[in-house]
Amino acid sequence: MNYLTYLKVRGHKPKGIQINRGKEFVNEKLEQWCKEQGIELRLTAPYSPPQNGVAERMNRTLTELARANLNGQGIPEYLWEYAISHAAYIRNHAYTKPMGTLTPYQGWFKNKPNIAHLREFGAPIWILLQGQKEQRKMLPKSKRRIYVGYDDGSNSVKYYNAETRKVLTS
Repeated sequence: MNYLTYLKVRGHKPKGIQINRGKEFVNEKLEQWCKEQGIELRLTAPYSPPQNGVAERMNRTLTELARANLNGQGIPEYLWEYAISHAAYIRNHAYTKPMGTLTPYQGWFKNKPNIAHLREFGAPIWILLQGQKEQRKMLPKSKRRIYVGYDDGSNSVKYYNAETRKVLTS
């Protein structure tokens, strides 16, 4: 419901959604909300991925890209969510055969994406240490980290700190 509201606020009018009959998705609240919004709720049979072939194929594509990124860079498996997110971001900014000369980003936002900021998943980045209590001249002024994506809606970079095993944002 939040995502459909997000779409409506940005001028897109969803006509319907297709989901499986899983209880985590289908409930009385969702059904009532869809009726009020004029959104058709199409339900597929449970455990029948072929009925949602396009989405299932994209899930597999993103999973394969994420696996290659994680394994190729030697990044821990528990960062899979960031790898999937990065793969989706790249796919949305790349040309696809069904859209011809457009990218999904262009189809959605009606302008060509700027890709100058793109980085390779798992690439080393350097984070400037600011506000250190002890400003010692010969200590490093930055720390090496691993790039894992962008923060939604901003230019902030998400990076992995192997020492603390945490993903942080700069």
